[in-house]
Amino acid sequence: MNPPFRKKQIHIVFHLLPLNYLLIFLSTVVPSYSPSYTTQETQGLTETKITPELVIATLNLTISKVRLSSSNFSDLQNRVGPILTHGERCAFEDCLGLLDDTISDLQATLSNLRSSSLKSHDVNMLLTNAMTNQDTCLDGFSTSGDGDNIAMTFELPQNLKENILNISNNLSNSLDMLQVMWRKNPSSESSEVDVEYPSWVSELDQRVLQAPVQETSFNLSVAKDGTGNFTTISDAVYAAPNSSETRFIIYIKGGEYIENVELRKKKTMIMFVGDGIGITVIKANRSRVDGWSTFQTATVGVKGKGFIAKDISFVNFAGLAKGQAVALRSGSDLSAFYRCEFDGYQDTLYVHSARQFYRECDIYGTVDFIFGNAAVVFQNCSLYARRPNPNQKIAFTAQSRNQTDQPTGISIIQCRILAAPDLVPVKHSFKAYFGRPWRKYSRTVILKSYIDDLIHPAGWLEWNDSFALETLYYGEYMNEGPGANMTERVKWSSFRRIENETVATQFTVGPFIDGHTWLNSTGIPFTLGF
Repeated sequence: MNPPFRKKQIHIVFHLLPLNYLLIFLSTVVPSYSPSYTTQETQGLTETKITPELVIATLNLTISKVRLSSSNFSDLQNRVGPILTHGERCAFEDCLGLLDDTISDLQATLSNLRSSSLKSHDVNMLLTNAMTNQDTCLDGFSTSGDGDNIAMTFELPQNLKENILNISNNLSNSLDMLQVMWRKNPSSESSEVDVEYPSWVSELDQRVLQAPVQETSFNLSVAKDGTGNFTTISDAVYAAPNSSETRFIIYIKGGEYIENVELRKKKTMIMFVGDGIGITVIKANRSRVDGWSTFQTATVGVKGKGFIAKDISFVNFAGLAKGQAVALRSGSDLSAFYRCEFDGYQDTLYVHSARQFYRECDIYGTVDFIFGNAAVVFQNCSLYARRPNPNQKIAFTAQSRNQTDQPTGISIIQCRILAAPDLVPVKHSFKAYFGRPWRKYSRTVILKSYIDDLIHPAGWLEWNDSFALETLYYGEYMNEGPGANMTERVKWSSFRRIENETVATQFTVGPFIDGHTWLNSTGIPFTLGF
């Protein structure tokens, strides 16, 4: 992976160079860029100011490059399709879908930048989502997954890899440019107070979340016994409207639904309501070992903005021997999961990208079982480590932030970190850790949670030797329980024993995933001072 541009480089380029040199710089990082300014027109300019117009121009060029990469991927797939393995075909499908998603994210960024009510947090998240898409595209062609035993016979051509890395670098530069711009002109975004639910959960949605099933009005229903509108969830999702701006509720009656469900980007504002954990169960068994890309192993995959799920179990039953096998993958911005269960082993819950909120949920797994590059808060959840393979180390999280400007990370607040029933009798035979750094700027915090004695005294685990140990951000704040003692924690310079309440508060629901500065509450964990 190419390292992102350092901030000092960005400052030098955009604060000190004349405009004609800036244009040369842009033509270097965006090979398709052709400056339209002449040297004569730029004479006399001694300083370049970063403006929304400059960022917009850069992003328009990046969109062109994404479209070109998508075309190149599609052409190559058509040429080599007959010789590809199933996993390699999945990787191509992932890239093509993610490049389309990137265009959508960048178009939304442009719309926001042109708006009179610019929201910096939204723009930062959209650009971060786009960068994460490029990482995921390349991940699909990697053979470095833990114990996945996948043999990739096809190697992605270097020029296509470089194109994807170039897109990432362009996005990284745009994100850096925006940080410089916003530091000069601080945003005056609203600091409205939010109680119990993130602000994107409307009053109507809150009533639905709180109401018993029999008191809820649904748009569609799914029932295996034929008493609903559909017998499969996928059919109900297909029938739901595209690009909806109002909530569309699908009731899923109790039963086991063995299917893989995908909610694409255009399926917005969808809500799944079930009859309860263990009663309404969506399950499947795709795995990396069986030839699927990690992205496509998900029993349920969600991209459409504003997804909400209540009282449902999401299960991948591929089993311990099958390695990476996702129960739920979410890249849905402004999504919420309430009283849900996520059941698997390795890579159970893929918090892929965007802003996500989990409340009173149960998550089961063995290795990296909460992973991805979302900005995600877990509130009042229970995280259960299951018994892994012999000699395997347990890692609850693997967060994948790859630039300091990305507003992403995993925040675990007022949760319980426990051993699952199958691990309890042998928990001292295995080493368990809070997490390890999937990428260089990995960020995870554990705040005011209960930690059982299964956690190794070091707390955190290396990914590969000394990788990211000076750049990650791992923190703990006011936890309790036998595993909360930090006396023997890792000695990494980037590990934080958070002692300042102000520092800890930045990872709560308001500031971290909804742009609010502080929270006020009437008894829930997100009080101003916890």
